Amino acid sequence: MPKAPGSVGSGTGGATVLKRNQACHQCRRRKLSSLLRYSVSDAKRPCSTCVRSHKHARDHAQPGVDLPDEPECTFDEVATAETPSAPSDTPKNKLERLEARVKELEALLNQKEHVTSPDANPSGSSVASSTQNSPSSAQALPLNSRSGSASTSGFPNDLRSLLSPSTLEMNAQTIDPCLGNGNSSLTEVANVSWSHWPINLPHPELVRHLVEKFFWFHPHASRLFHSGNFMASLSYPPNHPDFPIAPVLHAICAVSAVYTAAGGPRTNAADFPYEGQFAQPDLPDTFAEQQAIHAKEKVEKYLNKGRHLVQCVQTYVLLNWYYWCNSKWVELFVCSGQSLRVAIPLALNICPPFRSLHKSSPAMSIIPSPRTPIEDETRRNTFWLAYAIDRQQGAGSGWALSLDDDDIAQLFPVTMEQFESGMPVSYNVRQWCHVREAIFFHPPDITDSFTLYIKSTMLLSFIKSFNHRYKIKSNLGDTRFLPVRDFVQGYGDQSDIRSSPAFSELDRLLLSFRSSFPSNLKDPFANGMMDSHLYTTFLTVHVSIILLHEPHSNVDKPTCPSADKILESARAILNLIYAVWSTNYDIGLLDYFCSFCWYVAGRIFGRFLRAARDAACVQQMETLQAELDFVRMALSKMGERVPLSCTLLRCFSPPVLNVLFSDRYHRMLDLEICLHPIPMDGRSLSTITSEQLLASITPMDTPQHDMAYFLKLNNLDPQP
Repeated sequence: MPKAPGSVGSGTGGATVLKRNQACHQCRRRKLSSLLRYSVSDAKRPCSTCVRSHKHARDHAQPGVDLPDEPECTFDEVATAETPSAPSDTPKNKLERLEARVKELEALLNQKEHVTSPDANPSGSSVASSTQNSPSSAQALPLNSRSGSASTSGFPNDLRSLLSPSTLEMNAQTIDPCLGNGNSSLTEVANVSWSHWPINLPHPELVRHLVEKFFWFHPHASRLFHSGNFMASLSYPPNHPDFPIAPVLHAICAVSAVYTAAGGPRTNAADFPYEGQFAQPDLPDTFAEQQAIHAKEKVEKYLNKGRHLVQCVQTYVLLNWYYWCNSKWVELFVCSGQSLRVAIPLALNICPPFRSLHKSSPAMSIIPSPRTPIEDETRRNTFWLAYAIDRQQGAGSGWALSLDDDDIAQLFPVTMEQFESGMPVSYNVRQWCHVREAIFFHPPDITDSFTLYIKSTMLLSFIKSFNHRYKIKSNLGDTRFLPVRDFVQGYGDQSDIRSSPAFSELDRLLLSFRSSFPSNLKDPFANGMMDSHLYTTFLTVHVSIILLHEPHSNVDKPTCPSADKILESARAILNLIYAVWSTNYDIGLLDYFCSFCWYVAGRIFGRFLRAARDAACVQQMETLQAELDFVRMALSKMGERVPLSCTLLRCFSPPVLNVLFSDRYHRMLDLEICLHPIPMDGRSLSTITSEQLLASITPMDTPQHDMAYFLKLNNLDPQP
C-alpha cells in the first residue's frame, strides 16, 4: 500500500507518523494517551504490527486455544491517492476528524465501563446507558427493579480502595475516565492523569461511579441536571469551560455515598446518647462528610468571585439534600435559605414579563440569558427544587420561610419528556405559579408527576404562611383572617379560627387539589411502576390537611370535625405506607420528605392512642397501637439508609415523650404502655412481622374524637 498522503518518515527504519485515524483500530485501541495519531501502525492492510502480534499469539497459544488464521486489522475509510481529499485544514475535514474521534472515545468508554463495572446496573445494562436513554427511569422504575439495587453489591471492587483517607488526600493522581484499554484493570491505567484535576476531588473513576448512582437512585437528580448533558460534560478535561465545577461534584459524591458500599449511616442512631438538640458525636468525618465540607468551602469561593452562579445554587440544593438526609438541622436551615437568597439576583424566582418597577436596575438578573431551552428549564427546575426543600423542611418548625410566595412569579416545570428533548414550550400555554387556579387545573400536555409535586409543595407553603401569620394579620384587622363570632365549634366564648375566610379558602383548595388529579396520575403504583414524585405528592396533600386542622382540634368536643379530618388523613398516609411496603421497592430511595409525612401520621396515632387509653377503649387501643407500630417499623426500615428516619423514630421513644408530657402526665408507666407495648399474644414488638401487624389492623366503626394532649415534637429535633 502506498504511503498515506501527508505522512512523514522519521528516519531510516523509523516508525511512520500517520495522520489521525489512518492507523488501524487495533493499534489505536492499544494506546492509553492522547497520542493516538502517532500510532506505530504503518497503514498496510493488515499492518505489520498486527501481523507480528498475531504471529506471536499463535506461536505462544495455550493448548486448545483456536486462533484465526489471519490477524484482525480494520481501518476507517480514508481518502486514497485515487480519490484525493480536500485540504486538511478545511472546516469540513476538521469536523469529520472530530466526529470520528468522538465515536472512537465513546467506543472505548463503553468497553471500559462494561469491564470495570459489570454489576453496577441490576438490570444487566450499564447505568450510563440507562440514564442517557431514560433519565426519568429513576422516577418510574418497575417495582421489582430496585430491591437491594443500591446495596453494597453494586460497588465495584476496584473503587473500594479509592475511599481510603490516603487515597482521598491525593491531589491529582487520577486518570482520564474516557481513555484507557478496555481490557486493563484500574491499576494498570492509574499512571495516566489529568493535570488539572480538582484538589480533594475523588478519583475520576469513583466520581463517575457516584454520578451514575446519583442519576439512577436519587428521585430529583434528572430534574436538577439534564442527565445526558451532565454525563457528557464529565468526558471533558477538568479545565474545560463545560466541565462541572468542583463544588457540584463534591456535593454529588456526598449525596450519592448512601447508595454505595461506603455510604449509609455509619452506625445506628440509637447508639448515640441524647444530650440535647445540638449534641454532636465526636467521631471522625466519613467520606460523605468530607465531600460536603469541601463542597461548602469551594462553593463560597465561586460565589465570592461571581463565577458559575447557577451551579452554585445547584450545589446548595445538593447540600440541602445531604444535610436533611443526615438530620443536620442547623446546616439545613441556613443552607436552604442561602440557596433561595442566591437565586434571587439570578432572577430564578421570576420570569419575563414580570419585573420590578425600580428604574435603577435595568435587568433583574446578573447573569446572561439562557442559551438553550434545556438551560432555561434547568434553571427553572433548580429554583423549584430549592423552593421545595425550603417549604418541606419549614413544615416541621415554627420559623419563617426564606422567600415569600408573593415574590415568586415563575412558570411551573415542563414534563420530563419535554425537558429531556429540549423541546421549547410556549409561555402562552404554560401555567404561572401566582395564579391560584393553576393549583387545581392540570393541562395534560404540560403536566406530569413533578408538576403536581411542586404544586403540592406550594399548598404546604400556603398553610405554613397561614399558621405563621394568622395572629399578625388578625391583629391588623385583615378581614380574611377575622373569624365569625357565632361559629358553633368555638372554644367557649372564643371565636373559632376555622370560620375565617382564609381558613375556609385553604380547606376548599386542599379538597379541590385532591380531586383534580388527571386520570393518568391518580395512582403512584400504576402499571407496576413506582412514581416517587407522585407518591410524595399524595403524602404531602394529607400532611397539609393535618397541619391545617391539627392546631384547632378540640379535645373536649367529641364531634370535632378537625379531629375527624386529621385521623382520616393519618390513616390515608398509613395506607400509602402499606402500599409501598407490599412491593419490593427500596423505601430508602424515596424522597426524604416521605419520612416526615410518616412521622406526622405516627404522631396523630399517638395522640389518639392516649385518648383511647384515657377512655379505656381497649379495641381502639389495639387498633391504634398496631397502626403506630407499623409507622415505627417503616421509619426503622427507611432508617437503614436514611439517618433522618432514625432521628424521627427516636421522637417516639419514652425519654423524649416523657419530657413533652411532663406538664400533664407524670406517670412513666403510662408512656411505656403506649409506646413500648406488649402485643396481644405477649411478644415484643421486635418479634412481630409486618404481615402480623397488617393482620391486626381492623377499621374503626365509629371514630373516637376525644383527643390527648398534642405531642409537640416539631420543636425538638435531636441529632442522631
